[in-house]
Amino acid sequence: MLTYEEDSSMLKKAAMLLLGPVVGLIYVVFLPFASIAAIIVMAGGYALEKLWSLTRNMVYFGWRPSEAYLSGKKKKGQKKDSK
Repeated sequence: MLTYEEDSSMLKKAAMLLLGPVVGLIYVVFLPFASIAAIIVMAGGYALEKLWSLTRNMVYFGWRPSEAYLSGKKKKGQKKDSK
């Protein structure tokens, strides 16, 4: 059977009690920086996504078999030869 023994060190309890406000202050001080960094990352991702979309639409190597023109392009006024 396992038993749980609590370390009843008074120094450990006092250190945790004193470090609580310090950790909270560090959180409050760095929260705006984390928010600004998150906004920059999200805006950068959106901008890169739009730039990639624009680049992908400009450089389009699509396969269009209906426009292969294997026998040449038909000129205006020229009729197809019937043989």
